[in-house]
Amino acid sequence: MPFPSWVDFESAEWSAAVMARGLSGPTQAWGTLLAHSQAVIASRTDGPHTELHNSYDFAAWRDLVAAARILDLAATDFGIKDSEDRKTAAILAACAFGMSGTAVSATAVIRGHRLLESGLSPGELTALALSSPIHSRTVLPELPEGTTYRACVENVTAFLSSGSKEHFRAASTLLQEATYEELEAWEGYLLRLSKLSLSHAGRLATASVLGPYDSSFPTGYLDRLVADSPLLLPSQYEAIKEHGVLVPGENLLITLPTGTGKTLLGELAILSSLGREPGLVCYIAPYVALGRQVAERISSRTPHEVGVHRLIGSFREPDSLDPMNRLEVIVATPERFDAMLRFRPDLLSAIRCVVFDEAHLVGNDMRGVRLEGILTRLRLASLRGERVPRFVLLSAVLSNADALANWIGIAPGKVIRGTWRPSAKRLMRWTEDGMLRLHAGDDPLRDSPSEVLGEARLPWPNREFYPAPHYGAIRKQEPLALENVAFLADHQYEQYEQPVLCVCSTRSKTRRLAAEIAQRFSPLAPLPQSIRIITELIDRKHKFLRPLKESLLRGVAYHNSSLPHDVREAIERAVETRTLRVVAATTTLAEGVDLPFRVTILADWLTFDGDRSRPMESLLFHNIAGRCGRAGQFTEGDTVVFDNPVGDSNLTAPYRRLLLQGDIFFADTPPVLKSAIGQLDGSVSVPAVGTQLLAAIAENPDDEELDSSFLIRSFANQTDGADLAAKRIAQSLQEILDRTNGQPLALAASPVRLTPFGEAANRGGLSPGTARNLRSALGEFTNRGSSRTDLLAISVALLRTLAFVPEQRNPDLRKAVAAKPRSRPVVKLEELELVLSLWLAGESLESIFASIPTYKRSKRHPRLNEWLKGLSKDSSWNDTFAKFHDFISQCFEFFLPWILRASQPMAEIDGEQEKPWSEWARFVENGVGSSWGSRLIVEGAIGDRKLALQVGQQLDTLGEGYDTSLENVRTVLSNKIESDQLEKLLTWLRTREEST
Repeated sequence: MPFPSWVDFESAEWSAAVMARGLSGPTQAWGTLLAHSQAVIASRTDGPHTELHNSYDFAAWRDLVAAARILDLAATDFGIKDSEDRKTAAILAACAFGMSGTAVSATAVIRGHRLLESGLSPGELTALALSSPIHSRTVLPELPEGTTYRACVENVTAFLSSGSKEHFRAASTLLQEATYEELEAWEGYLLRLSKLSLSHAGRLATASVLGPYDSSFPTGYLDRLVADSPLLLPSQYEAIKEHGVLVPGENLLITLPTGTGKTLLGELAILSSLGREPGLVCYIAPYVALGRQVAERISSRTPHEVGVHRLIGSFREPDSLDPMNRLEVIVATPERFDAMLRFRPDLLSAIRCVVFDEAHLVGNDMRGVRLEGILTRLRLASLRGERVPRFVLLSAVLSNADALANWIGIAPGKVIRGTWRPSAKRLMRWTEDGMLRLHAGDDPLRDSPSEVLGEARLPWPNREFYPAPHYGAIRKQEPLALENVAFLADHQYEQYEQPVLCVCSTRSKTRRLAAEIAQRFSPLAPLPQSIRIITELIDRKHKFLRPLKESLLRGVAYHNSSLPHDVREAIERAVETRTLRVVAATTTLAEGVDLPFRVTILADWLTFDGDRSRPMESLLFHNIAGRCGRAGQFTEGDTVVFDNPVGDSNLTAPYRRLLLQGDIFFADTPPVLKSAIGQLDGSVSVPAVGTQLLAAIAENPDDEELDSSFLIRSFANQTDGADLAAKRIAQSLQEILDRTNGQPLALAASPVRLTPFGEAANRGGLSPGTARNLRSALGEFTNRGSSRTDLLAISVALLRTLAFVPEQRNPDLRKAVAAKPRSRPVVKLEELELVLSLWLAGESLESIFASIPTYKRSKRHPRLNEWLKGLSKDSSWNDTFAKFHDFISQCFEFFLPWILRASQPMAEIDGEQEKPWSEWARFVENGVGSSWGSRLIVEGAIGDRKLALQVGQQLDTLGEGYDTSLENVRTVLSNKIESDQLEKLLTWLRTREEST
């Protein structure tokens, strides 16, 4: 039946959102708001409206979603006062969400209001189980034996597990019987509401939707997926049913809002493409944390015979890929995927599907050039008649999706858009006038993003800001801004008592903000296990992080790239368990990773580009804003922007600030995505384009107009950057063909052909200029041996010679080599060999740092010793160590191994084949953790060359990032080497482990 004329669910939902946050605005009595929501629900309960709509477009369900939100907000602390009425509202909210097909939000309501702990009747339990079928197994034991309720839920549970239509029909019949049998009006009403919820479950059940495709997935995958996610999200259902996610060979562009299940759709696309026959599929993730999350989920759901490889790190050949005989999945960064295509061109024919997550990064400087180059090369492969993999592009923040789709050759019906969202994403701003304002943002229930819905007075603790004419004035005011953000974080946590993410522009700010916030909280008692793991890790391995430990004891942490890998991952896992109150992080945690934050606070709206600040890009903001309100955990997520006045006065003047922030936060659509090749200056783009053009020449030896072909099939050709891209491609080709600086990398025959020198440069993934510099440097090493000592000398020489090539991105190495007056590199040139030798010996970063003469001699207060022991909470050593961490990561873990591997083909063309370049590269990457390092250690420690060789060979089979703990060594090597040798090795390793 239609709504009564007085129902205005949009205004009612607006008022509920304002009131639930304690704001003033267009408010109404809660009784009136509940009347609006109940009228909407009643109109959907009986009659023709109980039939499912043809689609899950948000517009078709917005009335029920609004009603559910109102009821959910009414059950909060700012809502109705009576506890029984609040429980009633929460139950109705869960049912309304279930009726709208948003079962994940029903799940969040049940968890958030702890409904299953509140002594519910059988009718209430049954209604909740049907609204949130993931709770059906939990509810089942609470229902009386032999009742219609229990039989109904048993059949729902069986249906979710099997997809059997018989079980679904039985559940529907039993629900009807239970509704007629129920004598209590309240329970009967809930059961009537549940009819629509059950209909959605019948449509969205994972087993039912994917069951017909079971044989398309690796054996056992679907059973594990059903156990994890028994119900698909509506957006996932439509993508599968209407757009052919599981249809082999169909290219897709999935541009759905954050939290609507794009990652699982990507997983389904690659695993359905893989099937049960040997082959290879690839998931390209640009961020380490995102790659870890994706790899872990795929590993947990696929059987043992599916090899899941995480390819992260420097440019190198993948280990142990055998798609002719095994089912292989790789989760890789774009850099590693590029390396795989160059080192193993034979794998291209084996790749069935490639998912590119965060595809909007095609417009992002150097990484964008590489991503665009890879996709352009893959498109060129189709012209030469080669089998090209299926492409699936994922992004939540695209405005010109059609241009990207046209580029890849994606049919209009294969561009998957959607407005459906599982949770409300609210936008708030805390401005200098002391007002906290709720804006409409991009909520589909609203039309004007900048419209103010409600506000509250919340004065800034510090207001003594002034225009900053120079950097010193900015630094002086930063502590005041951080105190304000800490106050805001405290306020938001106190309001919701759920995890808060504070996004900062620099690592230094994350540390200082976490310490500031921690002072506002009392210690956790008892300390959760997930946090205890981190504190014990700090005590055992990273004592300099004891100030972080002090914050952790109060439920506060920081997260940035300078933290040790093990601490970073432990913090991410603690966030997943919702035991941390607040995390201050750089954008690396806020992009792409799915973690349960209720609130995201944007502490800085300005970011840094080198030494200069600039406004945050709108695309980045929208990605960050999507990190709060995780589906299934929350029904709402708030992004609160701190109107930070600290920064370049040309940007932060009040009127200027208002205009700039309007472009970032309130743009109707994200800015048009452009090609990185077609917009960057030549000093950045020409070398990167040259690298991709070398690969294209090698892959397309018969294309007589390759430069034109490359341009035509580039994304730049779909945008207004085509002219600039043509210029960059021409410049790159000219550099490749250049004869004035030694041998050219290619000959201008028709078609263009790589010389042996060009082939070597391509295998190394180097730009033309870098290849020339490397070849020149290698000429000096022809008469040296291959000892570890020689590795040190050669590595130092390479770092010194190649410090200024575009592939080397660490500014401190450039400073060290330039040795300009007043330049203070984090590692001086004369200290480089010492630092590298300690790194290869397996020393911790802290101990290497403490061994650098400059810092040992330093008179800085506090003393280095005190800082290493964690005795200083606020110290400039933190910033220095963060730069040192960058130096090690960028120079030793990434750049130097890349160059050493690239030296192998380069040395071969000049007849020098004695040096173990690849083994050196692995040794540099992992030190004593590498298989080559393990061989050196075993041979040196127990004098057994044969055993050393066997150990190295067995550890090599594990691929990258393997666990070198004693138990894992035992597992890997048992039955592989003689037991007495194994025990001898383990005894030595145990002694060494205990001594360190």
